[in-house]
Amino acid sequence: MGLSGSGKSFVARILHEEFGFEWIRSDAIRKELAGVREHIKVGFGEGIYSEDWTKRVYEEMINRARVLKDAGKHVVIDATFLKKWQRDMVKKELGDVLFLMTVADEEEIKKRLSQREDISDADWNIYLRQKEVFEPPEDTITINTQKDREEIKAELWKILQRYALEDSPKPY
Repeated sequence: MGLSGSGKSFVARILHEEFGFEWIRSDAIRKELAGVREHIKVGFGEGIYSEDWTKRVYEEMINRARVLKDAGKHVVIDATFLKKWQRDMVKKELGDVLFLMTVADEEEIKKRLSQREDISDADWNIYLRQKEVFEPPEDTITINTQKDREEIKAELWKILQRYALEDSPKPY
């Protein structure tokens, strides 16, 4: 979890590629449900980014995660989780979950958002609006994503060991 540009997908990619987690990405599911592939520029909280749409996206992410979890897989859900109701929904439906919150300095986030070439529609203005409405979590582990991939991988391995996910494949 974290604001746009904070490094959520970077951390999710490491969990997927290095530790074998199944990767569920809110940006991809939102676009899939909307039947679009291109970037969509709408105001904050409007269109496919309205609260109703966001609820649909989170429900779909949870459904997909439940199927994978029931099949014995570890899952990373890559989403902002800006609001407490979103985190509560995941906890209620999936049980024991661990929230990792990604952070970076604002100058770094601004740079990342200006250079972004992926599925996300977020830009600096969206980041600023997210920051205004963000409801800080009580129970997360914070990961500063301004480290290199190997440092973050080592940090994730320690977290996985600490939270009894030792059956995750050890990174090379």
